[in-house]
Amino acid sequence: MGKRIIMAKRGKLDSVFLILEQRIRDGFYQEGQRLPSELVLCDEFGMSRPTISKALAKLREMGLISSTQGSGHFVCVHSHEPQADLGELTLGILSPRMEANESGFLFEQIFKSIASLSQQFNFSLVWNGIVTMGIDASKQKILVTIDNIIDRYIKNNVHGIFFIPIEFHPFADEINQLILLKLSQCNIRIVLLDSDFKAYPNKFTYDLVGIDNIAAGYEVTRHLLNNRTRRIDFLCESFSAHTVSLRIMGYKLALLDAGIAADDAWIHKGTIGDKMFISQILNDGATDIVCAHDFTAMKLLSTCGQLGRKVNVVGFDDNEYSALLGIPLTTYKQPFSDIAKNAIFMMLNRLEFPQDAPRHLQLRGELVVRSSCGTRHE
Repeated sequence: MGKRIIMAKRGKLDSVFLILEQRIRDGFYQEGQRLPSELVLCDEFGMSRPTISKALAKLREMGLISSTQGSGHFVCVHSHEPQADLGELTLGILSPRMEANESGFLFEQIFKSIASLSQQFNFSLVWNGIVTMGIDASKQKILVTIDNIIDRYIKNNVHGIFFIPIEFHPFADEINQLILLKLSQCNIRIVLLDSDFKAYPNKFTYDLVGIDNIAAGYEVTRHLLNNRTRRIDFLCESFSAHTVSLRIMGYKLALLDAGIAADDAWIHKGTIGDKMFISQILNDGATDIVCAHDFTAMKLLSTCGQLGRKVNVVGFDDNEYSALLGIPLTTYKQPFSDIAKNAIFMMLNRLEFPQDAPRHLQLRGELVVRSSCGTRHE
């Protein structure tokens, strides 16, 4: 855990060795089990046989496998990670953001709730991993920045990290996967907050705590419909998190249940502060809009005010300014305290039972009705 592993530039031998070691420690290869043959491993990793042989030799030197000529390689020690002494447990937060937007408030509420529970659950919380890098930051700059943060966490003997995947970047998926790979290789347990790093319906591989975004998208859309069959639009920024895709699914389901086939032209992705972009949406007939976040809704209302146009709007999260806007915002409130508490439970379980299957916990929020959509909650 104290070794420095460079995520962006790692030798082939180290890559194979670390992955095989992790599989043994996590129980993917169990005690007494024969490993795949060297030829099979060559094919799996796309490596030469000498590279695979050297990686296996390193595992043998560590006492993790034994080798018998003609019989193959066997796991001789099922080496679980030593369980953390809860009296010395240290957890960290990794929340790299590309924009200084509403997500800062959203996640800050979750982090504060986690911190408030640290004494009750007997752990220390390190906050060094909260950083905003700017939407124009290159992939390499992001990786180097996060690499340095993870290395500091390794030196501080962090056992687990609450990670919020990057969004609003064209290489977000690739960056998130590299971050998670490094954390796993460093034997740091991971609980994702709010969003998965893979789009639905890909199989999840890490624990996650967040809201039921499909149900949330359904509920706010039904509220906008207010028992009247009509067009409803959906608006989000480009390169949004996978939570937004789930909210769109809920939005579409609500329209279908109302007897409306959602038109792809009603779903808009772009720069919300662009007056031409918003004008085009309104000129095309949008009057009732589900926004992916409160911040998106706020920018939309501001732009519409500048254009002298009126729309019915709902958002998500219930940020601190949602009730204070010139037109108070109807929104879907996230249960920050419940997310934090369940994330801690999930992390403690992951530390004690590292071989358990990953779990996704979806919590329900609450629709908070204000005047931005011109309808009453029924």
